[in-house]
Amino acid sequence: MFEPVFSAMSPLWAITNSVARVLLRPGAKRLPCPVVSVGNIVAGGVGKTELVAALAARLVKQGRRVTVASRGYGSRWEREGAVAFDVETAVSHRFPDEAIVLLKKAPGVAVCVGADRHGALTRHWEELHPDVVLLDDGYQHFALARDLDVLVHDFELRWPVLREFPGALSRARVRVALSDVPKQWRGLPWVRARYRLTGAVDAASRRHELPGEAHAFCGIGNPARFRKSLVAAGTRVTAFKTFRDHAPYSIAQARELARWAAGKPLLTTLKDYVKLAPFAESQGGVAGFEPRWVELSLELIENEQLLWSALDEALQKKPS
Repeated sequence: MFEPVFSAMSPLWAITNSVARVLLRPGAKRLPCPVVSVGNIVAGGVGKTELVAALAARLVKQGRRVTVASRGYGSRWEREGAVAFDVETAVSHRFPDEAIVLLKKAPGVAVCVGADRHGALTRHWEELHPDVVLLDDGYQHFALARDLDVLVHDFELRWPVLREFPGALSRARVRVALSDVPKQWRGLPWVRARYRLTGAVDAASRRHELPGEAHAFCGIGNPARFRKSLVAAGTRVTAFKTFRDHAPYSIAQARELARWAAGKPLLTTLKDYVKLAPFAESQGGVAGFEPRWVELSLELIENEQLLWSALDEALQKKPS
């Protein structure tokens, strides 16, 4: 109910970032390898992390050493900075959800978290020694110079909270749309993408087909898209529960979700699942609590070469 209010106030945020960009970008520090940023102009989830994972997987497959740098929102590592090279280490050290998701979806990548991304990367440089750094949610990170900005946008957001004025979309080197592009924006070249749900995975890493009906829940920036994707994939959502973005979850909430599911299949996102897995019944946790995370793939369906050409060009740049 507060979405229209927050949306109406968003120009203040956009003005702040516009001023910060003018003042801070000239002094941005440069790393000794190419830096590619994936970001957006609104608050909340529009698929940045999924695109970062797709880029990282492609680069790792090419034999490159890839480090993804993110803020580490809501974790102790946001202040302290840290690195991880595998899911087990990230989970045991309570890394933020996006970092764990990236490690799971792009094996071979390293993650570096910390609000001071340049500082965290520099402290761990010899350990990481990357060929390329990907900034997850990096468009408003002005302290680090980058060689390519990729902006992801979903025009179907009903009450977007702007972090930038929409004109930023016209200035980006690459624009990725996760929805139909309105007529007034079609004069610009867009990479079109969509999500495809391919199944569900349980705590024992067994893959299942998506059920015909299920209860679903999530704590992400755009919960409506998750529900819509399930319905489009053929799952009837019998009940749907939302939590705040980056919800940490607790064993009490796991018990509540088990009661709420009442024996029906329980579906969520990987971002939520990585925080809830220790509470699953099969892991010695809450009786009746066996959530499954929905496998999600990002498909580039139009102008894919615009993205790969810009990425290749950025990787060929020599550090100044």
